[in-house]
Amino acid sequence: MPEWVQQCLNPWTTPATILIVVVGVGYLLGLRNRRLTVCAAIVATGLALWQAWSIGPPSGLLDLQIYVGAARGWTEARSLYAFTDPVFNLSATYPPIGPILFSVFVPLGADAREVLFTAVSLGALFAASWSATQLAGLDRTRRLIWAPAAYAAAIVTMPVWLTLRQGQVNIILWALIICDVAAISRRSRFGGIAIGIATAIKLTPGLFILWLVSARRIRPALLALVGAGGATALGWAIAPADSKKYWTDLVWHSDRVGSLIDSRNNAVFGVVARLVPQGSARTGLWLVALVVVLGVALARGSRAARQDDLLAAVAIIGCAAVLVSPISWTHHLGFLVLALMACIQVVRKPWQWAALAIGWLLLVEPGGHGDGTVYLCVRMTLLLGTVMFLPVIPGRSNSNAPVDDKPELVEV
Repeated sequence: MPEWVQQCLNPWTTPATILIVVVGVGYLLGLRNRRLTVCAAIVATGLALWQAWSIGPPSGLLDLQIYVGAARGWTEARSLYAFTDPVFNLSATYPPIGPILFSVFVPLGADAREVLFTAVSLGALFAASWSATQLAGLDRTRRLIWAPAAYAAAIVTMPVWLTLRQGQVNIILWALIICDVAAISRRSRFGGIAIGIATAIKLTPGLFILWLVSARRIRPALLALVGAGGATALGWAIAPADSKKYWTDLVWHSDRVGSLIDSRNNAVFGVVARLVPQGSARTGLWLVALVVVLGVALARGSRAARQDDLLAAVAIIGCAAVLVSPISWTHHLGFLVLALMACIQVVRKPWQWAALAIGWLLLVEPGGHGDGTVYLCVRMTLLLGTVMFLPVIPGRSNSNAPVDDKPELVEV
């Protein structure tokens, strides 16, 4: 069998291949607009649920196993961080409130737990897709077409598919952030709280709080701080010993997550660590790079917010959060999918559509799991390109803007 055919039959690219074939056949059979996108969404959902049920141990939904194991230990009066996966020797890495939330899955059997968590993640992904179409300024009728399309296209990309296969919490965090920014755009009285909760579960969403401050969204920023503080305080209240252990010791040990120099580490610190030996020179270079990335991201993200393009702002800040975190794996790159969605409204020429399609295929990663220097360079280019060059469309997120002033999406 030719190698290129084998590549289309591996666990990483088969979902995208099936989705493309189904959409193509549906189009030839006369499906258009909402019917076609709903069909794509149903197929993508079925693929994800099937994977959750069939992948099995020892690597199936690995992170879910780890966090449920940590939560089970906590319910039995042991430390959250005492559990270690017997195959991969990994343990919980999030602040205490994160693993504690997984205690709701402890009573379930493995199959039920994996399918249920995948279903929750898929629900969160659709909520994020729906909110993203709101940030794109689409009216409800067009959201009913584009939200399922975005949802289906996102599922088969490497960041989302790998998150689903590993049972990671990333999709839920993305949904908390994107849906919260949509709530902020609607001037909801609760806008900001979900970003704070996401920050308490996993620290990197905290960059969105800095963005709210720099964008002068003071009330949402304060509510985000309240949400983060409240969730963290709850963790202290119900797991004081583990909270002390995490915040005074474990939080500083990024090596618990993995090696800095791993080729799948997409963070700036990982690139610096591969180029410069450990020491003051490495630290200094990383701090300079950190300041540059944060400065550019906050400046561009704030400008996008002031110009009412919250879709671009979220993509810029989300990609910057990946870059400034000490370790960022491939399944953390979901905001690149959002960046592609933001680009759809500015492409007009055939070569631009071709470039967008290539960008999506790069996120699908036809080469497989994404190991190796070449794919690292591709991902770093996409991340840095989003932070520095993602187009900002003034007024994009204003659904009340006149039709003639709004960016268009071509109907499918």
